[in-house]
Amino acid sequence: MGNPCISEKEYREILKQTFDQVEAAFVDIDPDVAECEQALGSMTISFQDGSKCIFSAQPSVRQLWVAIASKGLAYHFNYDFDKHEWWQERWQERCDNKERGIEFKALLKSYLKEMTGVDFRL
Repeated sequence: MGNPCISEKEYREILKQTFDQVEAAFVDIDPDVAECEQALGSMTISFQDGSKCIFSAQPSVRQLWVAIASKGLAYHFNYDFDKHEWWQERWQERCDNKERGIEFKALLKSYLKEMTGVDFRL
């Protein structure tokens, strides 16, 4: 659960870089289609239909949480230092083996394409 080996300072730097990369992907996007805003350790993407996607820092467990309320989905991502990516790990039901689940940027690109019809570069 989380990555306790990472310092809070390093965690916040990585998270800020991630948020900045996502925000940069919106530079050429019409704000009537989708808009991105950072504030106090969180980021909100608002869409034309009024739905939102919210990213939030979870420093106590060194995770990035993503909520897509309109779909009833929530994800908890841990940072993988080898791959330099945020990953959600899935637990297999019948054993204690972890397997790689969902990569943050891949999930976000797919969701943004579905919501806007635009291919985002992250």
